[in-house]
Amino acid sequence: MRYLPLILLLVVTACASPSGLVSSPQTGLNGQYTSQVVISDHPHHVLMGHLITVDRNGTRSHALIIAHRRDGVHRLRMAQAWSNGTELPFTATTLQLDGCTHGHCRDSAIGIVTLSDGLLAMARREGLSARLTGRSDAVDIHVPARLFQSLPD
Repeated sequence: MRYLPLILLLVVTACASPSGLVSSPQTGLNGQYTSQVVISDHPHHVLMGHLITVDRNGTRSHALIIAHRRDGVHRLRMAQAWSNGTELPFTATTLQLDGCTHGHCRDSAIGIVTLSDGLLAMARREGLSARLTGRSDAVDIHVPARLFQSLPD
């Protein structure tokens, strides 16, 4: 599975501190994650985002983890992410994380955007604006450039 290292790191860090480093000798994963920031303040669906970097066997991957702040409205089920007419490499998550995402136990992870080197470079300059779409929902997000700048190359 292409996203397995990212998903494993997400599980390993599910209820960790706001940002930091993670190492798992069992999986061979090393990485770091940023603190969460609000990436959408939609009236009914507040979305949080944080970034992770994973190193495994000399290969480094970066991803944006998107979480939905539980607010009494239905749970979001997103299928795609689009930015400036281009579909982003988005994977919906169905992992149960005991309701916690980096110490925020009111959040449920809803998806991962894998960041290519080109997308990461652009996001470090401009941030990342995108529209998440699902069967019945569409929510715009914006991740500030400063969050991407905090990741290692």
